[in-house]
Amino acid sequence: MMLLTFVVLALITTTGDAVVVISNDIPDTGITENDTVCSGRRSSMGLSSSGSPSFWYRDMMQTYTNCTYVDGNLIITMLTDNNITYDLNFLRNIRYVRGYVLIAVADPHIEVNLPRLEVIRGNWTFTYLGHDYGLAVLLTNFTAVRLPRLKEITNGKVIFLQNLPNIRIEITRDWDQIVRGRESRYPGTVTIQHEHPVARYYDVCPSRCPRRCYWYGAGCCHHQCAGGCWGPSPSQCETCKDFELNGWCLSHCPNDAYYPHGRRCLRNPRYRQPRHHRRHRYHRHHRY
Repeated sequence: MMLLTFVVLALITTTGDAVVVISNDIPDTGITENDTVCSGRRSSMGLSSSGSPSFWYRDMMQTYTNCTYVDGNLIITMLTDNNITYDLNFLRNIRYVRGYVLIAVADPHIEVNLPRLEVIRGNWTFTYLGHDYGLAVLLTNFTAVRLPRLKEITNGKVIFLQNLPNIRIEITRDWDQIVRGRESRYPGTVTIQHEHPVARYYDVCPSRCPRRCYWYGAGCCHHQCAGGCWGPSPSQCETCKDFELNGWCLSHCPNDAYYPHGRRCLRNPRYRQPRHHRRHRYHRHHRY
């Protein structure tokens, strides 16, 4: 495993054709007033060979503990010190990652559990050997990677490569449903070496649905829905793709009366309705 560690570090720290980080500039609207934001990492610097494994482990704990919204990339790597008892429970609250998720170079036989992670936005993708990924799990001895609430990888592909042959991958949706993001610049190809996911439950959507569907293919979700829906209306989305106003998913907040705050449209207290609109309403009131 240590030999593989040095190999992957050599690949990752190059600036040639092996690994680069791509910024896709997808408008991001995932943060809410209830989130605890952490900066995450904006590049692959966390994968460099400088610094000890104990330093990177402490840095990960400080970065992601109590975090719900990662305003950057979620990078879990360099878990290679046999003198450390690794505990990854500090990741349990993360629900939204603005960039990519990279899990790589890990020796211990433990599970990675991200029980609340719902969306990997992919505003930055991890490029490995010419392909761009929103989720990459490489060179680990992890026994399982559990993603029970993952609904969407908006941008980038998925790869599980050179891990334990019997690694368990737990998802509760089909990968095709997860990686069919509307803004994705890259087709959602999924590469999984060896074992297939152990937990799946999903709707098989008819070809007429461009993205997701509800009730086992009875109808298509509205294009403003992310992650799924329970009906065709933009008011029946599990999560809004862009913005939400009074329970409705919208592509933008209406006029100057509202302003975006995370995924919500809030009333603008400084907005003054144009005088001709007020006058029109007054005359209409008295006409009837």
